[in-house]
Amino acid sequence: QLYAGKPCMHLFDQIIETYREGRGATIELFGTTWIVGAGNTNSGFRYRLQNNELGVIVLFYARHTKAEDIGTHLKIELSPHFIHERSTADIQTYLDSIAKELMAHVEPMGCAVHLALDVQGWKPPKDFMDRFVTRSKKVTKIDGIGDFTFNHGTIATTYGNAETFMFGTASALQCCIYNKTKEAHARDKIHFWESIWNTASSDDPTVSDYDPDRDVWRIEMRFHQSVLREFAQGVPCNVDTGECLDMEHGFKRFIDTVPHLTGLWQTALGKYRLDHSRNLIDSAWQLLQEDARFYDHEPHFLYKRARKAPGLGNEKNVALVVGNLISLYARQGFTTQQAMNGLTRCGAWDDIANYYRRRGIDADQLRLLISQRLVER
Repeated sequence: QLYAGKPCMHLFDQIIETYREGRGATIELFGTTWIVGAGNTNSGFRYRLQNNELGVIVLFYARHTKAEDIGTHLKIELSPHFIHERSTADIQTYLDSIAKELMAHVEPMGCAVHLALDVQGWKPPKDFMDRFVTRSKKVTKIDGIGDFTFNHGTIATTYGNAETFMFGTASALQCCIYNKTKEAHARDKIHFWESIWNTASSDDPTVSDYDPDRDVWRIEMRFHQSVLREFAQGVPCNVDTGECLDMEHGFKRFIDTVPHLTGLWQTALGKYRLDHSRNLIDSAWQLLQEDARFYDHEPHFLYKRARKAPGLGNEKNVALVVGNLISLYARQGFTTQQAMNGLTRCGAWDDIANYYRRRGIDADQLRLLISQRLVER
């Protein structure tokens, strides 16, 4: 969500002063503790407030506008888990409250949305590139994802075979199709996404259709705010209710955009299309285009995020922690018992214990393993 306005300089000065304290400096604002950092060069903003637990990033102070002038000085980005746990009205109220704290003469200036559909039982066929229809001149096919990072439309990588396809640029309508299971593991988010996928059901709502042994593929459409601005000029209607866009706001606010997400999705899957033949659309692609629905949801009960089970989904991090600690203990001449005591008190013992337990290593075997590692180092 973008906002224009005139910065409240006393708050800006406070944030900038915190930023000058160095990496990891924090500030208390809006009832939340934020890490203060520099905005990415491509973002167009100088500073960043970030809280990963909440799932919110606040970018502020436009690089190409003076702080004392009215301009688009604020951009707020929301994570999937933040959106999942709140109603649209609550989200818009939260966004507006931050804008009013940081600026005067606040005006919403547009929003960008990423729409994603996760599927099992389908993946891009071998001749996908031959049958996929797009006008985009920028096409990226990635045959692996070992290090998978989204950063304002760019994607950096290294895994297997044809696991990511990306079409278009971040400043327009961008399509990305990728193996979400592997991406979620790589970013240590698999626990959150499996909690969502487990709610998928067909005829029997008590039985989940999600199969943890099969990969999930994601079709994702990313609408830049300039694209939504163009859609607004076409006076779109809600495909299910016939409701027309409120032209007073256009797609300037998140809450105005939500009723039209399904229509935007269907339009996007028409612009990026998988054909069966010259005159026929692929039947699976047509199903994904026409049957998917994006609803405004109103939580009628308390949502609570499921926490990760110790040592589950973060195996690589646990292994690195143990390895680094053992290296430090060896350098300081620790005995095996001292090293064991250090591990149990390091704050990550539950993760470490579960990591080795799932590998069939009991306490005596772990002690022997640590003894060997101390000698090796």
